Amino acid sequence: MSRASSSPNASGLPVSDPFFRDGYAVLERFLDAAETSTLRADIERLLVSPHGQSCERPHNTLVPLRWNDVVIGRVLASENRRDRLRAVLNPEDLRWISGYISIKAPRSPALWWHQDWWCWDHPVSYRPRAPQVGLLCYCTRTDAHSAALRVLPGSHHRSTALHAVLPEAHAHDSGDLAALHPAMSDHPSQVTLKLEAGDAVILDYRLLHGTHPNTSELRRDCVLLTFAPSWHALPADIRGHLIRHPALPSADEDPLTVHVTYGLLPRYDGPRRDLPLNRVAPQDFVCR
Repeated sequence: MSRASSSPNASGLPVSDPFFRDGYAVLERFLDAAETSTLRADIERLLVSPHGQSCERPHNTLVPLRWNDVVIGRVLASENRRDRLRAVLNPEDLRWISGYISIKAPRSPALWWHQDWWCWDHPVSYRPRAPQVGLLCYCTRTDAHSAALRVLPGSHHRSTALHAVLPEAHAHDSGDLAALHPAMSDHPSQVTLKLEAGDAVILDYRLLHGTHPNTSELRRDCVLLTFAPSWHALPADIRGHLIRHPALPSADEDPLTVHVTYGLLPRYDGPRRDLPLNRVAPQDFVCR
């Protein structure tokens, strides 16, 4: 998918940029068939080998990846893919933060509506530009019967009626929600992203999204990579918190010994911070 031309408004913001406006963008054929097949094989090997503790949330499993995992290199090694990512985000200082394998089991219910931003108490949450984004690279075809992603365009910039009734993002008690609860249901303004294996989606971390149920007999896998599009422009305390992510190199690891992150590792020499997490978006907000 090519990026539409954009023109700045009086604030210098791209009023016609699709990602800025909608909070998501689709990258068709982000990986070709051979690359997707290789990635699937990498994932199978990783899932049967010892790895860090998975994040189990209702109807979805996130297996953590680190900066030097082969899966990260498979996605980031291509200069073309890095260029396509930059063409959508128009980043000032793109940096990789973390990675996961996202698994949706066969015959599993929908993943409820949620957003992934973690610091709603901080003023950076209400800047128009995304403080953090997720790139989802799909290894299998998805539709409304096989856990396709569904998104609410524009919900990253302005609250909706749905915000007022949602449980906390990633809360385990969300697994008890009834099928007809608004957090689980389809909504008139949603967009269902029917994707082919090898397609990818970029999401503003604040965008409301979820999945359809996986009624198929096949597991749905995708690789989730997260980035800060404008690392140096983030407030120091946000950078001090993100730099501590366990996916990033520790003090005794030398990232120069491998090249899988291709210049995308963040650097921060200030004090490390542990900010309080708040994944609950306000019921009434506008990003200006």
